[in-house]
Amino acid sequence: MTSDSGALLVDAGIGVRTLKRWCGERGVALESLSGVLVTHEHGDHSVGAVPLAVKYRVPIVATPGTLAALQRSDKRDFPTLALSPGDETGLGAFGVRSLLTTHDAAEPCGFRVETSTKNTALVYATDTGSITPDVRSACCGASLLVVEANHDIHRLRFGPYPESLKSRILARTGHLSNNAAVDLVLSHTLEHGPASVWFAHLSEINNTPGIVRAYWKRRWQEAGCAASPAAVEIAQRDSPSLLWRAGAQAVQKSLF
Repeated sequence: MTSDSGALLVDAGIGVRTLKRWCGERGVALESLSGVLVTHEHGDHSVGAVPLAVKYRVPIVATPGTLAALQRSDKRDFPTLALSPGDETGLGAFGVRSLLTTHDAAEPCGFRVETSTKNTALVYATDTGSITPDVRSACCGASLLVVEANHDIHRLRFGPYPESLKSRILARTGHLSNNAAVDLVLSHTLEHGPASVWFAHLSEINNTPGIVRAYWKRRWQEAGCAASPAAVEIAQRDSPSLLWRAGAQAVQKSLF
């Protein structure tokens, strides 16, 4: 997320070299970051966080449990800012609130990030097995919702994963299904009005963008809506793919 006077990175699940290239393509220098918000310590969200923090002295902002897990796995000194679920802090031009999530990690969280200059807020909630009251209330007044739509339940249950992994994903500390993600967005938009939404963190095996779009369309039609009550886009798994500007709908950005 960027503003006229700074930028924040949410999660860093890739190496610093790739992060530097991708951020540079968007006019963001890593040393200019006000912080790296880390939702939890699993490698696909954190592998680049400590190296980035060490090299550029950018603080990692996470819950105390996540910071402790990162420090156990990497003994180097790096700047940190602990933010327990429900706590808020200022980071440059941004206000950041940590949101309680449920995942099989040390102390996972989501984030609500606000900018004072454009009166804009986004909510980021991935890697959570359930929608917590924290996440639901944080969506109120947000301009962009980034919500996990990890799996299609039928595809997961009858797919190739071992039963132990299926149980882990379906658990309250696992991942959000399309059903749960779409129900959150639909209930929120029906009560609070239109929003821009990115469905993210799709499973490579147990989901597809087409499945998510079809389920979303079916649900808002069943609810009696004449048109989609949200500007919905699907984030790609392995590369930056979406660009959003305050006051605008989500748009797809071609990278190649």
